[in-house]
Amino acid sequence: MDKVLVFGCSHTYGNGIGGGLEKPWEQHSTNSWPYHMFNKNEIVNYSRPGNSNDMISLNLIRNVNKAKLVLIMFTFPERTHIIRKGYNFIASHNFSMAVSDSGNENWVAKQINDQFETQNKKLVIENYEDSYLEIKMLLTMLFCQNYLQNKNIPYCFTMVKNREAIKMGGSLQSYRDRIVDEIDWKKFYFVDGKYSFSDYAKFTNAQRSSDGQHWGSEYHKTFGKLMKKYIETNNENMLL
Repeated sequence: MDKVLVFGCSHTYGNGIGGGLEKPWEQHSTNSWPYHMFNKNEIVNYSRPGNSNDMISLNLIRNVNKAKLVLIMFTFPERTHIIRKGYNFIASHNFSMAVSDSGNENWVAKQINDQFETQNKKLVIENYEDSYLEIKMLLTMLFCQNYLQNKNIPYCFTMVKNREAIKMGGSLQSYRDRIVDEIDWKKFYFVDGKYSFSDYAKFTNAQRSSDGQHWGSEYHKTFGKLMKKYIETNNENMLL
């Protein structure tokens, strides 16, 4: 039986609301929003705490050849995938972390991360402008869309947080606008057509989770049920 395959960052993995958080390559939470849409036995969760959008796309192409449905919650654009000494890392302006597939790999990668943590963060700060990061995020969305369409796999996307478009000009704006035009935004779920996951949580004054950084289990339940209803009523073809 084909499964519902889920991709995202800590908000999809379930940080702060219980579940396995020490070994993400073999554990996952069963309390985050997708589990209020489908039974946990129907879901394979490929999300990772701290994930980046480009790492989401890499995991998508690596793991998905067929599925009942693919759900992706795209994350913050300033996170980016970095390779050092043959290992994978995710870095932003304020953190760097290893992304591993086993305990042995993680043991080595964490030591490399300790060595290059400062350089990884500086790489993002000094070399990646916000306009580049926005275009990179949009290209990743377009890649995921085209990959799933080419495989004839039903899908629905959403976002952790909406971002206002960066002010651009000239050819840069033309590049960005063309990418935006190529993305099928009807396959993105926003509450009431405008609120992302975190934006709607703030709008409704949702309770935070135990770690104070993520949203609580009741909000995950609310968002999951709303997204499920959206898929069933407006995009029935996603479930075929």
